[in-house]
Amino acid sequence: MRRRTIAAAATTAAAFSTVLAVAALAAPAAGAAQDDSATAFWNIDVNHNRDYTVGVAATQKRVFSVSATVSDPSGVKSVSYELWHGESRAKADGLMVGKSQCVKINEMTSVCEALVTADPSVNLRSNALAGVWTITPVAVDGAGNTTRGEGAYFARIKRQTYMSQTVATPQQVKKGANLTVKAQMTVAGWEQRKNVPLIGHQVLLQYRKGTTGPFVTLKKLKTDRNGWATSTVKVTADGAYRYDFAGTSLTTATTGWADYIDVK
Repeated sequence: MRRRTIAAAATTAAAFSTVLAVAALAAPAAGAAQDDSATAFWNIDVNHNRDYTVGVAATQKRVFSVSATVSDPSGVKSVSYELWHGESRAKADGLMVGKSQCVKINEMTSVCEALVTADPSVNLRSNALAGVWTITPVAVDGAGNTTRGEGAYFARIKRQTYMSQTVATPQQVKKGANLTVKAQMTVAGWEQRKNVPLIGHQVLLQYRKGTTGPFVTLKKLKTDRNGWATSTVKVTADGAYRYDFAGTSLTTATTGWADYIDVK
């Protein structure tokens, strides 16, 4: 039995059903000449999300999918995915593993999907583990040879964020008067085992006139040491106010529920 390490480029993620359709068109025809080339991986998909993002809460397990199209001249026997965090696999400070189920496209090519569990009690005990995790697919071909794919495959494992209900006071206000708009941001604390204030992060105060139409940004501000965003605006017409957070490389994006104000 041989063990091989190869490099391959990751492509844009797609839904699992879409991957199956693409693979059926792109896969080598059954009965093609066999050779000794290494297993190939492509169409890497994480969580059926375009930017490979997985948000994880403070105490709850998060199960997500990892899949790829896998091809080898001697066929595909099994595939697993190793997700690791750190400067190298040998020095990784975090590890997740999922064993996949494969759907055969033809004698040489399969689409293999695994379910991976991110668990703050097991493999996400530190907030420092938020960020980019490298994915190493490991395939065993029909001849029993093992290939590790060392391409540019990755997942973004992020701390889940939350925005409280926006509160604008007073609820009934005269045109031209000041209105105070508040909301609190929290983020999953994997170490603390609870949600904690998200401190010093930029949020957008947004407004929508009336009850329909798009929200527009009025102000940019940062959350305080308790995670609160507080701003004062002059009222011009009936409408709804909310806060929006774009997320970061370590935290997910979120938008708060809007509060509607009547102008006297």
